Amino acid sequence: MKKNYIILIILIIIYFALKYFIPYGNYLVYPINLLVTFLHELWHSIFAILTWGQVKSVQVNLNGSGYAITAGWISSFILIGGYIWSAIFGNILLYIWFKKKNLAQIFIYILSALLILTAIIWFNSIIWSLILFSLAWIILSLSKNKEYDALILQFLGITTLLYIIEDFNVWPSSDLEKFTEIFMIVPQFMWMIIWLVLVLWITAWNIKKMITK
Repeated sequence: MKKNYIILIILIIIYFALKYFIPYGNYLVYPINLLVTFLHELWHSIFAILTWGQVKSVQVNLNGSGYAITAGWISSFILIGGYIWSAIFGNILLYIWFKKKNLAQIFIYILSALLILTAIIWFNSIIWSLILFSLAWIILSLSKNKEYDALILQFLGITTLLYIIEDFNVWPSSDLEKFTEIFMIVPQFMWMIIWLVLVLWITAWNIKKMITK
């Protein structure tokens, strides 16, 4: 258990070092930016389908931005799905690494399949380099050593969560603007804080569950 904490702290340090202190380190964090954008748009799409809607296209741009063109009956669920469920998914990856390492390989396959299926079904200039990135996860996960699978999930889980929390005032801005148009009783700034607090609470609850024997 102590080893898990040490690895977690090391990965957090590596993330911030690459992003802010190591020259050109941002290029190494770049695939995480694309992954977070992909998850954001994917959950918009999933919630559109869950509300009896449709997904016309999903796009991830080279600059890390993206969009999902969707149509659904309950637009508020579609809007909130991108930010909140991306954070929940990151927490799930982290929990599996900490508590359910035997499921790590399965989740790597699931995540890779989601990337590939999105490119095929809703293709609109989605980043193929990110798909190659996912294929690299699969190759690494073929090892009989389950620690490799768990380490991949740990890295993806913690880095996506850090990225989501850190860019709370930038990343979901367009969703917040549209969400505020629906629920105008609360200003956009307050919705931003509410979404951030909800993600922080989910993450704190997840960490508490992880450290509980």
